[in-house]
Amino acid sequence: MELTHEQTLDWIRQNQAWRRARKTKPLWARPVEPDELGKEFQTADRAVERAREGYWLCAGVVGEPWFQKQERIDSRYERSREEVKQFAFDSRPRTYQVYKPKEITSMWVAQVKGAGVKGLTIRPNYDLEHPLYSPAGGYVVKDNVPDPYQDHPEDVWLVQEKIFDSTYEFMP
Repeated sequence: MELTHEQTLDWIRQNQAWRRARKTKPLWARPVEPDELGKEFQTADRAVERAREGYWLCAGVVGEPWFQKQERIDSRYERSREEVKQFAFDSRPRTYQVYKPKEITSMWVAQVKGAGVKGLTIRPNYDLEHPLYSPAGGYVVKDNVPDPYQDHPEDVWLVQEKIFDSTYEFMP
């Protein structure tokens, strides 16, 4: 079965699947440049996101692109060095700011897998029209709140299992 957004969130509640984790690997980020506005980027979650003004283009350790506002990056990461890189989606080498996760930043994660689950979708609040997809085993992620079961998850996203395994760690 391929779980819809609502079915995925119900599955997490029924299975008491939320666990606390933190990101351990850096990301590379830079402001979207004028010549990129409107350009489509394929994410690791089968979604196509368009570059928009005021957003930063981010890339993780496996080169997967996504977009965030600079304020969100600054709230979760510490600015490190600059690095010239060319990811597969770049038309030329670009200067990226390297950001390392803040030690104090944690989030709730839930791995969705089990009998009959073949895949899942999540509608992130930044683009409700284009759900993210993961095969079974992917992680639904949400910001840190006191109790994830009492909180209505307005802002959830997906991290593919292999990416999660290489960039996150569970907290006690």
